[in-house]
Amino acid sequence: MPIAYCLLPIPYCLLPIAYCLLPIPYCLLPIAYCLLPIAYCLLPIAYCLLPIPFK
Repeated sequence: MPIAYCLLPIPYCLLPIAYCLLPIPYCLLPIAYCLLPIAYCLLPIAYCLLPIPFK
């Protein structure tokens, strides 16, 4: 699988983070719950990039 197809979801992954960080001045507590999906979002990308050195 080409790297380009692998990196394609990244913008869609980062977009919710921007909306997530907007309320920071109002309350810091939800940020932790907000950052949790980032890991689930980036994890498939990591698995996607993993085989590259072996190709």
